[in-house]
Amino acid sequence: MERGSEVLIVYILFRLLPFFALSSIIFLHDALHLFAKVDFNREIRPILSQNCISCHGLDHPKSELRLDFAEFAYRGGKSGLPAVVPGKPEVSELLFRVRAQDQGRMPKKGKALTPDEISLLEQWILEGASYTTHWAYTPPSRPAVPAFASSDFIANPIDAFVLRELRQRGWEPSTPASPERWLRRVTLGLIGLPPTVEEIDDFLINDSPVSREQVVDGLLASPRYGEHWARQWLDLARYADSNGFQADQLRDSWAYRDWVIEAMNADLPFDQFTVEQLAGDLLPEPSLDQRIATGFHRTSTCNVEAGVHPEENRVNQVFDRVNTTGLTWLGATLECAQCHSHKYDPISQEEYYQFFAFFNNTPLEVENKSGAGVSFDFWGPKMELPTSAEEQALRARLKDAVDQVTREWKQVEKRSEEQFAAWKTRQADLLKQANELDHTWKPLVPISAESDGGEDFEIFEDNSLLARGKSGNLSTYSIRLRVQAGNWNSLQLEALLHDSLPGQGPGRNFTNANPNFVLSELNLYLDEGNRSLAFVRAEADFSQGGFKPEHLFDGEISKRNGWAISPEFGKPHWVRLELAKSLDLTEPTVLRIEMSHEYGGVRNVGRPRFSLSEGALPRTSQIDFEVAELLTKPKRSAKEEKELRDHFEKASPEILSLRKDLKRVQANYRKSDPPTALVMVEMEEGRETRLMSRGNYLSPQEKVLPGVPKVLHGWKESWPDNRLGLARWLIDPENPLVARVTVNRWWGQLFGTGIVSTEADFGAQGELPTHPDLLDWLAVEFMEGGWSMKRIHKLIALSSTYAQSSTITPEILELDPANRFFQRGPRLRMSAEMIRDNALRISGLLSERMAGPPVYPPQPDGLWRQTGRNEPKYLAARNEDRFRRGIYVIWRRAAPYASFVNFDGPDRSSCLPKRSRTNTPLQALTLLNDQAYVEMALGFARELVSLSPGHSLEDKVRIAFRRALTRAPSERELSILLSLRAKELKRLRADPKRAQELLKACSVIEIDGEVDRLELASWFFVANALLNLDETITQG
Repeated sequence: MERGSEVLIVYILFRLLPFFALSSIIFLHDALHLFAKVDFNREIRPILSQNCISCHGLDHPKSELRLDFAEFAYRGGKSGLPAVVPGKPEVSELLFRVRAQDQGRMPKKGKALTPDEISLLEQWILEGASYTTHWAYTPPSRPAVPAFASSDFIANPIDAFVLRELRQRGWEPSTPASPERWLRRVTLGLIGLPPTVEEIDDFLINDSPVSREQVVDGLLASPRYGEHWARQWLDLARYADSNGFQADQLRDSWAYRDWVIEAMNADLPFDQFTVEQLAGDLLPEPSLDQRIATGFHRTSTCNVEAGVHPEENRVNQVFDRVNTTGLTWLGATLECAQCHSHKYDPISQEEYYQFFAFFNNTPLEVENKSGAGVSFDFWGPKMELPTSAEEQALRARLKDAVDQVTREWKQVEKRSEEQFAAWKTRQADLLKQANELDHTWKPLVPISAESDGGEDFEIFEDNSLLARGKSGNLSTYSIRLRVQAGNWNSLQLEALLHDSLPGQGPGRNFTNANPNFVLSELNLYLDEGNRSLAFVRAEADFSQGGFKPEHLFDGEISKRNGWAISPEFGKPHWVRLELAKSLDLTEPTVLRIEMSHEYGGVRNVGRPRFSLSEGALPRTSQIDFEVAELLTKPKRSAKEEKELRDHFEKASPEILSLRKDLKRVQANYRKSDPPTALVMVEMEEGRETRLMSRGNYLSPQEKVLPGVPKVLHGWKESWPDNRLGLARWLIDPENPLVARVTVNRWWGQLFGTGIVSTEADFGAQGELPTHPDLLDWLAVEFMEGGWSMKRIHKLIALSSTYAQSSTITPEILELDPANRFFQRGPRLRMSAEMIRDNALRISGLLSERMAGPPVYPPQPDGLWRQTGRNEPKYLAARNEDRFRRGIYVIWRRAAPYASFVNFDGPDRSSCLPKRSRTNTPLQALTLLNDQAYVEMALGFARELVSLSPGHSLEDKVRIAFRRALTRAPSERELSILLSLRAKELKRLRADPKRAQELLKACSVIEIDGEVDRLELASWFFVANALLNLDETITQG
């Protein structure tokens, strides 16, 4: 009996005998199966792959028996007995062994075959034991679209294939989803963001096939499309902004991320998309974008830990490139052949290293610059990105400044030799005197003050200045002060207290209960001058460990360098600095002081006051005793002489000032360095590739040349034997895998599961396609349609299959819980990035700025702390970068963005074709309490409060619901949210401080001065509840 007849009988019985239980129909379907011919790929290959091939496959088969190909199975193994005799199950050794109950039973380990599996093997042998090529290794051909007399369900060929599979099982499609749900689903599916209320209203006015096509076309044309779909590709590309491993330092990779977004928005044909990423550098006269595209294979992890072997690191990166290429384009687990021939798929170890040879002509990617020690730095090929004419002109000016100060420095160094000898003699005399001087401090009178962090200043009668308003994250204060005539030698800064400061101060750190400040640098200028006056020594009443007063004038401007006073809070403090050269003023003058705060976290001085003294600081500091000890030595080593020279230079106004200026101009010049992109390059002289025993680079075996697995299509002589040739081979229409793997992955992202559910494995261990004809039709349509990604996405988005309701009956849930046959619409939790982007759009905070370096949204403090050198710092943005899409968030492998991790975001240390989806309490806590989501809820509340006075409370809840879920609330839902708001408003009125604390914790969200703070806070809880709904974070 043919399968078509069997299906027809089942379908007729299902339609004409409604009193039959559905389970009875399924039972009859299984019974009729006994009369159908056994399908090798669908029924026999899985049995052999799961139970036999690991021992009786390509590599060193046990008992010299192979069962992966017919010729070997028919011949048999060491025993001389044929394992399979076509048409004669009674003399086939395979059946004898799987039925055995003694020590000869196969498989030896694990569970025995079930009676049904043995029966299938017997029937297959009886029918001739024919082997057929694995379905995925045969090039796809366009199947005929199933024809139906009539069906309202069929909007395009996709639906015809799906409907045929459903009816073969006696099922019917689900009813269409409501227009609002369809709009939300397709908008989230194509651009990763929900529709706005205005877009919902416009669509509902005229829901028709034409308007739906217009909606889809608009979404495909949106720049948000590339931002959304790039996420899946970057998982494959294991894109990250850091090296990985323990010494997980940052590196520039973002130009490649931007290239992917731009390529997808432009609908760059996938064949070209492939060639440029694998071999853009090998194209004739490659463009800038084509070279940036090769960043796909420069995103491998790189180990720069102490003791790493550079060649081992390089080989591991090549392994990664081979394995990633196999997973991304072929859906093949090539890594299984790295140490031995593949246990399940027909890929030998030799073929693995032939593939390896395509990527083996790459340079080392770590270097030891000093040539000493065991520490390495990330290196590898990179290219500078173009900059604007203004940026180039600025860089030229900064370079001129560096050259000018360098020339002055060399001249001063040359003159300083005689001065150094004289200084040593003079210093020895000075250090004999301990002159505790009685200082009289004369306050400086403030004239004006400003801050680049946005603070305002109030000047008090005691000549102190109080910083008010919003604290800047990295503020530099510029203060002008009037000084009287005199011969001034020391400057005093007092950090005073005030009730407006947290804990009275003396710092303005509002981020926690620690009112510290970190003053990184203090520069003193004559008002019109641009060269700071030099200091030579410092003292303070108290200094935090590691944050000494001398740091204020050492020229090192960094987060970990400066003067701080933790844990001595709630007390005034002072620091005194001695000028290297007396400031001799014959008349009143204006001075300018710059106070730089580079630590971040708004750790700024709250209330400074300045004074001058004519006396120098006492010569009793530790630095002077160090000089004395060095001077008294009869013979000094070169190191000790250098230490003495360093002390001299610190005491020399000219040298100290120039050194400081040189560091400053060099730092400014480095900041102007053009951004770079990591790229692939081919070495001029190629490397020899050898098979590696057990995958060990220290155990090379026979030499191999570049090549591809023989089980797939052949190699054309016109293709070069390098990465460019490999790319041509991949996109050849005869390649059986690339188009199938690609369209299946897209289908999986839209439906939650692929037509082949094992999206990373199209081999013998992978699942069979539920709709093989649909997969082949899509693959051929993809290739013949110009490899257009948007064309395939449009077909899927406009299909009735995608437009079905996701409602499910208990019967279908039992029969198809994972929706493998697409009897209903997709319902799946959003990815980590989508959850964040969705909340940002709903809240009205989303920034649509595209491209550029990665951004730093808020996350819990301390997550980037590590043991190791060059630890990167995480400083949360306080501008629009704080609210940009997840695709732009910094991706550090050792510590990815925390909320992404909670929602199954990977570390991207390796290629990931499909993310897992988990459900944990931590996810709900993230949405309720994470700083970013608290800010989004407040932003959402601000949007609701700002609605015109004509909107009632009920109107506002309905608008909030539609923003979050696209649909209107039920009466019960409306009542619950109104009650929540009323309850919280009552609680806040009883304790207004709670509202103040909420707004203070979200100071980055600007609130209009006329907004009722208690009203705003009550709506916050409504917004917070809506953002935490399962429905809000679900596509369905």
